[in-house]
Amino acid sequence: MTLLSRLDVGVPPTMREHFGFVDGISRPFIEGEGGSPLPGQGEPAKAGEFVLGYVNELGVVATGPGPEELWRNGSYIAIRKLRQNVAAFRNFLRDNAETPEDQEFVAAKMMGRWRSGCPMALSPVTDNAELVRDKQRNNAFAYHDDDPDGIKTPIGSHIRRVNPRDALKDTITDARLHRLLRRGSAYGPMLPEGALVDDGQDRGIVLAMINANPGRQFEFVQSQWVNDGDFVSQGSRTDPIVGKRDVSDDYIFPAKPVRRRLTGLLDFTATRGGEHVFLPGIGGLKYLAGTER
Repeated sequence: MTLLSRLDVGVPPTMREHFGFVDGISRPFIEGEGGSPLPGQGEPAKAGEFVLGYVNELGVVATGPGPEELWRNGSYIAIRKLRQNVAAFRNFLRDNAETPEDQEFVAAKMMGRWRSGCPMALSPVTDNAELVRDKQRNNAFAYHDDDPDGIKTPIGSHIRRVNPRDALKDTITDARLHRLLRRGSAYGPMLPEGALVDDGQDRGIVLAMINANPGRQFEFVQSQWVNDGDFVSQGSRTDPIVGKRDVSDDYIFPAKPVRRRLTGLLDFTATRGGEHVFLPGIGGLKYLAGTER
């Protein structure tokens, strides 16, 4: 057996990915996992959205191909390796903000959270890193009643696209059908603080997203919510952080006295690899090993 390649990944001690944002704060609460949801997690998601063999949000049992012994308690993982162009992101912020403080504000408006992880929904004007350490508060927000027009958290921001929460409550789209259990790990060295020129090093994030139905979960989120703005009346505008710039390269968010428009968005991330893989449960592994036939 020959090792062809190796990629070392992990979560930095700062908990921040290469663009500088604290990652991994929000996740769905799954029915049957035990305990109670944290504020902001909403109603528990059906286990069948993430594990085969259980009832999903459509009211049917999620199944896989082949014998039940193989797929029961298994799932699918969508894996993506994304290269991050950190220098381009930093230069974009510098070109669209007059002060370092404004750069942080613009970055937060693009993400929907300050780089500390503090949600703009709870602290729209200034960062509040102390709030992030409180698990009872750092994810306790919704959009439908409190911020329908995206005054605090822009409608087109990254976190509002990939997890609309209750923002689509009065639309034909049921956001509960498109939830993901996501984990991210960084790879590559950090670009030195303040550097605005790419050093040629490969760096980015590897995402692992667990879903029992990749077609209506990961693939839907990527194609419709990340790379299409119609569902939030954004037309051809895509996700400002991870979206493609095939048609539009601008981003807008409410501001006073007039809305603010940023132009010249680049492909800050680029897919460098990926796969959909089946993740068998313990029973599935025993079936493959021939110990339960």
